[in-house]
Amino acid sequence: MDHLIDLVVSLILFLGSLVFAVVGFIDGFLASLMNAAHIPPQAQLIILLVAAIIIMAYAIRALGGLFAVLLVILLALLLLHQAFPGLHPPSLTLPPVPGTVHT
Repeated sequence: MDHLIDLVVSLILFLGSLVFAVVGFIDGFLASLMNAAHIPPQAQLIILLVAAIIIMAYAIRALGGLFAVLLVILLALLLLHQAFPGLHPPSLTLPPVPGTVHT
């Protein structure tokens, strides 16, 4: 159960870091374009801030459903973990393979 909870949390963090990586890439690209165009640093700051907000809004809108599903799964797993603390997958015992020595 703990492994599954960690997996869902990792997926949520991965998606968040992916969004931030895309925002950082576009921010760096726009900054280099504005430096090449000799735009003043104060104007660059405002333009980059607005661009970052717009990109984040689109990313949240595009991935919002996926984030919502992952959060619902995480909350359900946490609820199950609290309700049934000893809940683990059953252990699998296989019969011995013929021709091998079993100790």
